[in-house]
Amino acid sequence: MEAVTRRDRTRIFPMTWTPLLAGVLPALSACASHPLTQPTPEPIQESHAQITIVPMRHLDLLFMVDNSPSMKPKQDKMKAQFPKLIEALRDPEDHTLPDLRIAILDSDLGAAYSTQCGNQALFGDRGGFQMRDAGSCGADPNARWLEYVKNQPLNFTGDISQVFGCLAGNLGVEGCGFEHQLAALQWAFYLADNQAQLAFLRPEAYLGIVILTDEDDCSAPPDTRMFDNRERTEAWSLRCATRAHECEGAELSFPITTAVSVPYEGCRARTDDTCDASQVDTSVATSCNPLLRVSDLALAIKQLKGGGAEADEKILVAAIYGTPRRDETAAKVYKIDRVPDPTPGMEGEQVWDIWPICYDPDFPPASSGWDKTAAEHGAAGGLRIKAFLDEFPAQSRLAYSICEPDFGPAMAGIGLALRNKMGDLCVPFKLVDRSDEPGLQPDCRVAYRIPRTAKDAKGNTTIAYDESPESLPACDATHATDCWQVTFGKPDGNAAEIDAAKRCPATDSAPSQMVNVVRKPGSTLPEGTKVAMQCLTCVDAAPGTEPSQGCDY
Repeated sequence: MEAVTRRDRTRIFPMTWTPLLAGVLPALSACASHPLTQPTPEPIQESHAQITIVPMRHLDLLFMVDNSPSMKPKQDKMKAQFPKLIEALRDPEDHTLPDLRIAILDSDLGAAYSTQCGNQALFGDRGGFQMRDAGSCGADPNARWLEYVKNQPLNFTGDISQVFGCLAGNLGVEGCGFEHQLAALQWAFYLADNQAQLAFLRPEAYLGIVILTDEDDCSAPPDTRMFDNRERTEAWSLRCATRAHECEGAELSFPITTAVSVPYEGCRARTDDTCDASQVDTSVATSCNPLLRVSDLALAIKQLKGGGAEADEKILVAAIYGTPRRDETAAKVYKIDRVPDPTPGMEGEQVWDIWPICYDPDFPPASSGWDKTAAEHGAAGGLRIKAFLDEFPAQSRLAYSICEPDFGPAMAGIGLALRNKMGDLCVPFKLVDRSDEPGLQPDCRVAYRIPRTAKDAKGNTTIAYDESPESLPACDATHATDCWQVTFGKPDGNAAEIDAAKRCPATDSAPSQMVNVVRKPGSTLPEGTKVAMQCLTCVDAAPGTEPSQGCDY
């Protein structure tokens, strides 16, 4: 969504949707060809958005599952509650599932020059989709992903939840302990060996990404040397924290020499540029960041859907990871301290390691000291995972703690968010109410945008939109023709207002508002049809001033 003040009106009407939607949409013309109906004092502005009013219920769902040794209990919790995600995806009226594809990745990209796992030549599973022993799970042995179309399984038999659970279980927990969760997402589609996996991404489909991990991301360049030796005083993967995080009031040196205990809220992922491994020896302490920049990894995912507003609309990223549990109110501590050395033959020795940021309440620590069992069911703080989520807008990201004893709420929440995204009717700005009449009377121009398949400059199939030459009228009492209306959601209102409040909860930038296009009986529109909206919208009132007329609700 882009908002421009009325004073800049000459910029609005020549403006096209092309930069906003990665070159696939023509100019916004129909809505812009008529002046808006009433004078607008400052600071009211004109804003535009596109909203899908005929759901395109096609979903490509990609799971990135950490398969390192500590993950067995967490994988089991995911498999047990995965059916709740599937149930939440069902249409609330006819209970059908969307046309669905599901693929699985693991976090194992090896570790260059490491004696602990992998080496420079192998790079673990290289971002390949994992369908291990698919036949035993009821899937086509040659399938790269599960596919469910027109309410029927296409390349598997049986219940989709059981088949997925079987495949996820086949990942095992023998993967490299230097997890490359975010790089695995990138390699899945950008590594030359994986180009066939691009077929998983349907141009019209929404993309859901679910990350399950109990350690932070340690994605490094393929030619890094940061894994090639072990500091005998440190646990193997501690370097993934000390070299990737920064905390107020702490010196995260490599190798670590003193204990660290600082407020977790003062810690974050490093955002500086990645070391050039051809120029910098990353096997020792460096001033540059030895890991890949999180923003670059997020950008690679956004570009799978064209980047910009199209990516914001089409992508939902969710993570179940190391972050405090939802009912924990006590201040959390980022802690590095001594723990027993887990290396075989090193019993009795102590090494530095990062301590969990959360624990499963069914396996609490026995004391304030190190508890091996509690740690195995807990999780280290995922600051790079959080930074990755934060690269996406609020409506396109979800975060859950992997320390919850039950993943049911997380699975159901992800499924519901994906279902709502495929039928998102939320107006992303506060509309000016142009009348004193009851209800919301916005001042908008609205036009259909009809989808069609097209080819981009590289010959890839994409979706383009043809805009109707005529604007839709606002609905009146007769609804004699196709028309539009906006419902202002109220949790204690009538049925329509309650529904709007549930489906379009208020945000910092917009109240609860839902657009609805009412069509004549028997009329149909193609899946994925959008409306372009250009409306008078409110600007937040400056401190000490009153809202503009029509914005005081």
